[in-house]
Amino acid sequence: MRMGLLKSGGWVVLVVLLHASGAAAQIVNVQALFDEKAELGPAAAIELGGDWRTGSTQLFSIRGSLVGQLRSERNVWLGVIRGEYSFATGERIVSQVMEHVRYRRRFTDRVSGEVFAQHEYNEFRRLQLRALLGAGPRFVLFNEESTGLTFGVALMVEHERLRKDGEPDAGDRYTDPRVSSYLLGRVKLMENINLVETVYLQPRVTRPSDLRVLNETLFAVTPNPRVTVGIGFNLTYDSAPPATVPPLDTQVRTTVGVKL
Repeated sequence: MRMGLLKSGGWVVLVVLLHASGAAAQIVNVQALFDEKAELGPAAAIELGGDWRTGSTQLFSIRGSLVGQLRSERNVWLGVIRGEYSFATGERIVSQVMEHVRYRRRFTDRVSGEVFAQHEYNEFRRLQLRALLGAGPRFVLFNEESTGLTFGVALMVEHERLRKDGEPDAGDRYTDPRVSSYLLGRVKLMENINLVETVYLQPRVTRPSDLRVLNETLFAVTPNPRVTVGIGFNLTYDSAPPATVPPLDTQVRTTVGVKL
């Protein structure tokens, strides 16, 4: 499910209204950013959000992303740039940047291949650098007007470097192969309400108990062709996070998309 596509010069801006329990997920659900119904050619989207609180709670937060897509009969390129910075009582509490590029080649109506690369910096997960490169097949299990289910799996190589600080694992480096599999389902609940559910599993090949999980649930409501309201819940789990980083994160977001 995709909200916020730039077509024929029309911008869509997403403004975050609610942001609870800040999650710093290492798995990024780029599958939800593809617009499967987009026309051939280039398209882009921008998402902007922020919080500003004063009084008993002093908080300033800004986040945004830029998504570009280039589609032909059999090929799709997707590029994503995303960043978030937050300050509370004068101290930085969130600082993260992520870039992702993915190429998809359609072989049949149900089978595609994907190649992707990603770079990530996340200060509060203590990641100085996370880079990955992967490839694998994607299968459309079924695709009806009101429901759809897609499965994908890839083998990827991941390199992480932790920041140099006072923790026991400061400056550590890791290079590991992982299997990245996902299941994406969509259900049309009503004429203008869709439910999109995505689950990712990323075990380490050399030690499957080292596991990362992402579950993302999104309700998208389209009251009219120019406005989309989304309510999403994310749950992420890392069985072997860096020292001092909690293994479980949750996040709730409400967004409003307006096509201008």
